[in-house]
Amino acid sequence: MSNSTQRGKRNLLISLVTIGALLLGSLVMVTFSYDSIKSYLAKFVVEDYDGEPGPETTITIVAGDDGAAVASKMLEADIVKSFDAVYREMLNADFTIYPGTYSFPTKISGATALRLLIDGKNRVVNQVTIPEGMRIQKLIPLVAEALSLESDALYAALETQRERISEDAPTLEGYLFPATYTFDPNVTAETVIRTMVDRMEAELASFGVELKDAHELLSLAALIQAEGKHEEDFFKISRVFANRLDKGMLLQSDPTVKYRYEEEQSNFTDGVKDASNPFNTYIYKGIPVGPVGNPGSLAIEAALRPADGDWLFFVAINLKTGETVFSTTLAEHEKAAELYRQWLRDNPEWNE
Repeated sequence: MSNSTQRGKRNLLISLVTIGALLLGSLVMVTFSYDSIKSYLAKFVVEDYDGEPGPETTITIVAGDDGAAVASKMLEADIVKSFDAVYREMLNADFTIYPGTYSFPTKISGATALRLLIDGKNRVVNQVTIPEGMRIQKLIPLVAEALSLESDALYAALETQRERISEDAPTLEGYLFPATYTFDPNVTAETVIRTMVDRMEAELASFGVELKDAHELLSLAALIQAEGKHEEDFFKISRVFANRLDKGMLLQSDPTVKYRYEEEQSNFTDGVKDASNPFNTYIYKGIPVGPVGNPGSLAIEAALRPADGDWLFFVAINLKTGETVFSTTLAEHEKAAELYRQWLRDNPEWNE
């Protein structure tokens, strides 16, 4: 075989080997590229629940939590299947995250989880409504039952707020603003009482009055609250008290007697004569030593802005409707008082 023929065969073999190597390399590269692309694309496939929801669970969102923190809490609680399932939905939504405890079904889609969060109806809260004029003695058991707290803890919490009010105040009576309060589960007694005092502080501030300087105002407002039934009467009652104070007369307000005797009417006659009761305005002149209940905004405003008038007396002549007669002389007042006594005779059940 000639040298030229041998060189031709060798070159052909080299070419075939080279082509084979190139083809094999291309196959490896194609396979490698496909796996890489598949892995890369997988990053854009969000794992999400699409079946039936699971049992309810709760998460607590605290002040400062952003969308990422909330998404992480949802993932940890198995509300959503993946972080991105809800977080990517958040990025496309305009909403505010409010602190609180929220209830969610487990194993729901990210879109559903976000909808529930934005709607806010799944927030778990406890509510308690404090009526105007309610005394601490009745307020504490009401709050304890509504918020699943211990009465002793609430009474102890009152003392933690003591330094915020006037040194002349016997207790925090009058300093817990009557309103409807909403609290998260597991709220502490200290938070509840502080919130009520904060609310009273804010109310007083709206009238330009400091909490520390409000003792006489709240003591007077509490009397107005206890005596008044209709809005217009609050301001007239305030005027009666103001006129009596100007003349150095006793206020002679029944609630200051009933406060000592827990509103037991059977003790009222003896209570009027009870000099050991420092609240007793039938014996002691001036505004009582402290509030006899927790006044609302209307009573506070009335105490600050009494109506114009010369009245020195008032009496309710119909306990059902709260109709009240205001008088400037004792003779006029006695006539009105007889109307009250006649009403009691006509409605003996009110004397029981």
